[in-house]
Amino acid sequence: MTQIMLFSLLLSALACAGCGKIPAETTPAASDSLPVPPVSDDTTVLPEPVPPVIHSFDELNTVDRGEGTHAKLSAFSSLEADFRSRNELPQEKSGAKTPYYTRIKQLQDGSYILLYNDTKNMSDIRMMRSSDGETWEDYTTVFAHSGTKVYAGADAIVLPNGDILVCVSWRFRDSYYTNPYNGGISIRRSTDNGQTWGNEQLVFRGINWEPSFLLLRSGELHLYWTNTTCYVLPTCNNTSTGTAMLRSFDYGVTWTGDPKVTYSGQIVSQQATERIDGVQFYTDQMPVAVELQNGTILLALESRLDRNNTYRITLSYSKDNWATPMEKNEIGPRDKYTNRFVGTAPYVRQFPSGEVLLKYSRLTTMTLLLSDSTGRNFDESKKLALENLQGWGNIELLAGGHTAICSSTARYDVGKDSEYHLLATQKANLNHALFSGPAEKIVIDGNADDWADNTDALFVGSASQAQMSVRFARSTDRFCLLFERLDYDLTETDTCTVRIALPDSKSSYLNVTVSPDGSAEVYSLVNGTKTVLDAKCAVSLLGTLGDGSDTDTGYIAEVELSASVLPESISVYPMLVNKDTGGKRITDVLDTLSEDNRGWIPVSFS
Repeated sequence: MTQIMLFSLLLSALACAGCGKIPAETTPAASDSLPVPPVSDDTTVLPEPVPPVIHSFDELNTVDRGEGTHAKLSAFSSLEADFRSRNELPQEKSGAKTPYYTRIKQLQDGSYILLYNDTKNMSDIRMMRSSDGETWEDYTTVFAHSGTKVYAGADAIVLPNGDILVCVSWRFRDSYYTNPYNGGISIRRSTDNGQTWGNEQLVFRGINWEPSFLLLRSGELHLYWTNTTCYVLPTCNNTSTGTAMLRSFDYGVTWTGDPKVTYSGQIVSQQATERIDGVQFYTDQMPVAVELQNGTILLALESRLDRNNTYRITLSYSKDNWATPMEKNEIGPRDKYTNRFVGTAPYVRQFPSGEVLLKYSRLTTMTLLLSDSTGRNFDESKKLALENLQGWGNIELLAGGHTAICSSTARYDVGKDSEYHLLATQKANLNHALFSGPAEKIVIDGNADDWADNTDALFVGSASQAQMSVRFARSTDRFCLLFERLDYDLTETDTCTVRIALPDSKSSYLNVTVSPDGSAEVYSLVNGTKTVLDAKCAVSLLGTLGDGSDTDTGYIAEVELSASVLPESISVYPMLVNKDTGGKRITDVLDTLSEDNRGWIPVSFS
């Protein structure tokens, strides 16, 4: 049943409530003696009622509060995987059996591009386009191999003027190991959202891997890469690495360094590892940088400590924009957390609210960690693990400022020597302390249209296709909640819940649970004593309960309580229960929260 039909039925029922047809025997007959009502010239047309619409989390948290709003509240911040958003693209779409080095980017018009190698190591760089990040067009080729010249490890940046730059590592496959002149980094530019690309521009010459961009607030553009030296030794052929960079002050038209000579970049991070056959080896590779809101540049690095695949994540910092170049064999920088986490392939970004997001990989798992705004205090107890997202992917913060989309590959094996990968993306949503609005204008009618100025919300939806957002409003005498639940298969047990901490003890709370049939269970639990509380509830059902279909949309629920039953300051714990037809009952909660209400998410009101 469509939303419009359901809302029309609801309006019809409300219009007829409390009235009925006049019995025929009491209806007066027409008579000339009856007064004739005057003809009215009033042609005022009442506005059409707004049908109920369920908002996804991507549409919420729209109030721009400036940067760093949660710098002192990040202890309450966490990431929640978006189960619904998992998207694996078939090989028929990517045209690649083992695509690698994925990079997803959101363009200024809200659309997306996805870059990837067409093979595991080096050949072509392909790109796919999408208007919504879910449905993708057929691929095109941005860098095509020619003879033995091959490409790998592309990254991209969208400049303030809308131009897209793509950088890529290249080499001549048959001769680069002994001749660093046969490798380098090239750039191509698009001025039309990736429809067409300009000529290949050589900016660095030397063996390298994994270039990446950083645009500073000043407008200075950085290009970082794995600065690779190849050694042909008596006992082995091996590579030594560090990280180097170039600068551009005209959005990538010209660069520091000289591509006519090898290794002309500025070294910014490296650490010594092994000595092999008398040769000192170095590491700190696969760099990705972010300029933090305090002006510090945070450089996330993969450190390969030996030839036995011992990898760690290193974090290097610069408060002066790498003002002092490092020497060829120098260890640095001084401000550095060396070998901090076990993993590979880092990527780093900062949410507008201040939290720093670090991604790294290990085997087939992508791990996401949050730090406060300094980028130094990552909380491993709150890590989010995304399974079967492996290898060298990236994270991109979406325009709304509360969602990260992750790109990588999902690995599958069917029989011997038949490994294949699918391009894969998945979203993760940021939950943190809320700044909510007043309740005076809220009407409890199962419609979210009067919450348009109060969009701060929490998200639950990592365990099944069902997901919900929840918002809060408070005035002197009223406390209101808005649940918006997306659910393909609505059943009677599909409930939404918020618990609100009570100060009596760490296990005391006020519980609000709504069901799709319009009922609400509201009570306080204080030191084991349960007290039922009065509440008003309205639900708009966008679908049909229990018909076993997978075409339902979900439901909207509004609840009103007396503000007097709540403490002055509140913190909350959201959860949902989902049971699809024929499926198991699933309780979905935020994994970073526990029954100890002292760690629940605070909500403040303007």
